[in-house]
Amino acid sequence: MRGSMLGLSTMRFHDMTRETLQTIRASILGSVALLPLLVLPSLVGALVDHAGFTEAEAGWVAAVGFAGSALGAIIAGLRIRHFDPRTLAITGLVLLAVFDGASIFAVQLPTWLFVTFRFVSGLGGAIAYAAVMATIATMSNPERDYGIFMVFQFGLSAIGLYWLPYLLPVIGVAGLFSILAVAAVLSLLLQNSVIHREAVSDGTAVEIKTLLQPAALMAMFGIGLYEIANLAYYTYSERIGLSMGLNDYQVGEVLGVAALLGVPSAFGVVWLGDRFGQLKPLFLALLVSIIGLLILVYPIGKVSYSITMYMMGAAWAFGLAYFYAIEARIDPGGSVVVVGGFFTSSGAVLGPAIAAALVKPDFYDDVLLFAVGLYGVVAVLMTLCVARIGRN
Repeated sequence: MRGSMLGLSTMRFHDMTRETLQTIRASILGSVALLPLLVLPSLVGALVDHAGFTEAEAGWVAAVGFAGSALGAIIAGLRIRHFDPRTLAITGLVLLAVFDGASIFAVQLPTWLFVTFRFVSGLGGAIAYAAVMATIATMSNPERDYGIFMVFQFGLSAIGLYWLPYLLPVIGVAGLFSILAVAAVLSLLLQNSVIHREAVSDGTAVEIKTLLQPAALMAMFGIGLYEIANLAYYTYSERIGLSMGLNDYQVGEVLGVAALLGVPSAFGVVWLGDRFGQLKPLFLALLVSIIGLLILVYPIGKVSYSITMYMMGAAWAFGLAYFYAIEARIDPGGSVVVVGGFFTSSGAVLGPAIAAALVKPDFYDDVLLFAVGLYGVVAVLMTLCVARIGRN
């Protein structure tokens, strides 16, 4: 009896280890698919400082890229049972590599062509990202596995945001897009980390029925609003630091550390799992975000910028993991979490776009207060969502 129990425990341990290794490899692939978002402040700053764009124009370029992401997410989400996720990952990474590579010539390209390249790059990144999200949704402990995904996202973001201010004066915009393209090519080596499965013939009917559940709709709208708020402040986070008297290198260091703080925060999700459910941890992330931005609206000096960015970096990683877990609990097949990517990408479009409309030269309070208000709306919406899940 004892021997059989030991054998069962050993088998479970090996299964968990194998699943964790798969999650790590898939998380690296998925993080590369998100690279333009993960280094967004540096990308916006590079377009302004090294390519002659205005702040508003750079914000609109970012928004167009995320519009491509939104299209990719909705296509993948509505047909996720009709596609092999591994094929999706390969297709997305190839598009990402080709059009990030084409963006190397941004300074010489007509604006409309450069914007088109950023749109298709966003489309490719979203398709690869959807494949990873669908893969993790099938795993046994989505809170833990999405927490691991957040570790890699924020770790990679930290590296990029810390080093790019030092590299950009040397490599310029062309060098930045070269890095993005090469990373996409190398990530093709990780394609086997994404699940391979056959299509389901009635997949569309199943997906639409699942997506129209009230809990699913509230979860997807909630994460979309959350990303609008996050991207609204994040798009101009570099410029906000400069407006407060910090130099490029100081801002890069702060943003790098802020992203790095997302790593232990995501590890916190791995450790906590669902011990306190999903709503309480999500509320904590929203509260920290609100307090952080209010500190920036009513600053007490340059230190306010560092405090806010550190709080936001930790809260963003922590909150997103629980959003993903809620979506995966609603539909382990992956439809909700993948179409949720449409809402997050739409948020990534609307966040920079709204921020570009609200921003004034060296004045960002309207952007920050807009984000604070949205966090409050998200709290109400997700309360209703989790209550609905509990009744199902």
